[in-house]
Amino acid sequence: MSRAAAALIGAALVAFAGLREPVRPMAAAGYRAAADAPPVATVRPAGHDSIAARLRIGWRSAGSRQGLLSIGGLPPTPGTMTVSGGALVFRPADGTAAVAYPLFRLVPRQGGIARRAAVSILEVDRSSRDAVYVLHLDGGVLETASPGILEQLATDPDRVDSLGDAWASDAVALADSRDTSAQLALIHELASSGYADSMFRLFGSPTRAIGLVGERGQRAGRLGEFMGSRDSVSLSPARMTNGAQLRHALAHELAHRWQRAAPDEVAALWVGIPAIRDSLRYGYGNDNEHQAEAVAFAVHFLQTSAAADLPADAALDLLGAYERLVPGTRAMARRLIAQPIYRYHPLAGTLLAPAPWLNATRRQIDTPDTD
Repeated sequence: MSRAAAALIGAALVAFAGLREPVRPMAAAGYRAAADAPPVATVRPAGHDSIAARLRIGWRSAGSRQGLLSIGGLPPTPGTMTVSGGALVFRPADGTAAVAYPLFRLVPRQGGIARRAAVSILEVDRSSRDAVYVLHLDGGVLETASPGILEQLATDPDRVDSLGDAWASDAVALADSRDTSAQLALIHELASSGYADSMFRLFGSPTRAIGLVGERGQRAGRLGEFMGSRDSVSLSPARMTNGAQLRHALAHELAHRWQRAAPDEVAALWVGIPAIRDSLRYGYGNDNEHQAEAVAFAVHFLQTSAAADLPADAALDLLGAYERLVPGTRAMARRLIAQPIYRYHPLAGTLLAPAPWLNATRRQIDTPDTD
């Protein structure tokens, strides 16, 4: 990943308050249903879903104050949103810390300072019952069916003058860039985790142990590198603010390993995939990086949708949100879920079923011509 990725997936996504105590990554669990025996089915009353499942589908309900937030270029996370003064506060459904984004920035104008809206509309998806707004914030992309004041800010820039003070949450680096031992400890923890084991089962283990991005890569602002000539992956924890970014970077770099090992297969999967529309999204204008991001997004989706209580239609709705941000995620998810590690994934049958257009084509072929 390059400096462009660092701008989206690094500390620049919010106001950086300086290094404090290093933040340990969240538990890096592997794929939950990878055991040789299928998971035990849970019985629930008809029409009943867990809170987690309701939150994952509630983001599309108009007026629900639900949304999906892609923080710093990462895959979208469901949660609730409120406006506080001149900031949007997003509380992830998984209970992790809330994040705040300023809704305007201050710019010089005619010898003074003026407000400029920090919200823009990327697209409005009207293919479903409730229109889904895709909104760009400073360092984040929000998808919601109830944009409220955010839509007003995007269409009426003068609206920012009625807001209170803007503020943003702090971001703390995973490790001090001067502390090599701390960075290596984080990488070793990731490499020995169940998550890394799952990734190695999907894409194979590099010949060399995972290491730190070298001095030249650090100067270029890279979050991770795959060196094909040495079959090695390196990461830069000092440029990341949470464990999710570290895991995402590992999946992204291992996707480059897959590209090198199976170029024809990757090329075949990529036929007909549209380009990324968001110029600030990592992979924009670069098929090689776009493909690796789609793989990393697909991995994240398969991890997220492994919950037994997540209805299939809700999971596919969530996959649509991933696809809007990084086209090709769906194709890569279908390819990865065919791997043995995902044999018991709740969506295995759904994603591997022929697409509706293919079913229709087969019916036309199988139906004899009676004219």
